[in-house]
Amino acid sequence: MRRERLVLPLLLAAVFVAALYWYSRQQPHLEQLHGATMGTSWSVKYVSVPYGVSRPVVVKAVKAALEDVNQAMSTWRPDSELMQLNRAPVGEVVQVSQPLFDLVAQASALSRLSAGAYDVTAGALVNLWGFGSERPQGREEGPAAPGAVSARRPESLSSSHLAAWLAQAGQKQAPAPEQIAEALRQVGYQTLRLDETHRTITKTRAVFIDLSSIAKGYGVDRVAAALQEQGLENYMVEVGGEVFLRGDRPDGEPWRIAVRQPVVENRVQLIVAPGDRAIATSGDYLNYYELQDVHFSHLIDARTGYPEQHRLASVTVVADTAAEADGWATLLMIVGEQAGRELAEQHGLDAFFIYHKESGFAVLSTGRFDSWRLDGGS
Repeated sequence: MRRERLVLPLLLAAVFVAALYWYSRQQPHLEQLHGATMGTSWSVKYVSVPYGVSRPVVVKAVKAALEDVNQAMSTWRPDSELMQLNRAPVGEVVQVSQPLFDLVAQASALSRLSAGAYDVTAGALVNLWGFGSERPQGREEGPAAPGAVSARRPESLSSSHLAAWLAQAGQKQAPAPEQIAEALRQVGYQTLRLDETHRTITKTRAVFIDLSSIAKGYGVDRVAAALQEQGLENYMVEVGGEVFLRGDRPDGEPWRIAVRQPVVENRVQLIVAPGDRAIATSGDYLNYYELQDVHFSHLIDARTGYPEQHRLASVTVVADTAAEADGWATLLMIVGEQAGRELAEQHGLDAFFIYHKESGFAVLSTGRFDSWRLDGGS
């Protein structure tokens, strides 16, 4: 009898908890997803609504979008569409998918605007300096042709592992001038012939197209489009630090994004709420290695063949698409403080620059960037 008196309250409590949980799930609430892609991580936050799309369906849509981007544009996948294009003989007319054509065209336009400092065909230099998918041959073997490999490197490496990976190939110092000169002979966005009508790309020189400066941003845009197709209206998509925002959080407040200080430690410089737009940051602290106490950034000026060397520490750009923000942030970071500011002002970019000083940092903004700051700064 006593046991029966205990069972009834427990059943009622269980029913109450279940009802409470069911009710809570019928209210707008935050769902969070995350995973790995493109040698980095991705995350999605979205507001789930009653009787809306299920979480498994959203996960499937996100992963499918990212897989499509990887298979089309990765240089780490030998069978990707981009790598097939890179292997195509000079002069061969290659028909490509619309997404690949559009992104090569977008990166080529940025290449022209930077006068070749940012170059979509700089893959030979990226590989030579150790930041690409292919490792240069050992120094003891003599200067290697750009793109020559002794191994393909993992898509994701820490700075210390990257230096060790290079050292395994005998590269314990910066590439020799003759190696850089050879790589530069295999760089030139002007050598690509793009036919929009027939969606073809023809290489007139043996160049290596590298879309890593813009592909993560494009991946963000594709995921955002996939969420829209599922009927979602309030979400935040992030891939490797590139972000797209739409709508509001469950509490009705806008999504907020922190802009980091350009240091290894995760310190916040400021917080912005740009509305339904994308935001991307490029910096000299994000991907680099050190050999013989020299800091080598992954941001290579394709005019000189050497990593950028200037006072600019990071650039954050707000734009309509993440691909646009990603590409522009990289371009501005490569060209440096003066040319970067001039280009940002000339093209009406909403950008935030952080410069190295002898002690600490200085900042500069262009366009409407300050209007989205939540710290009251200017």
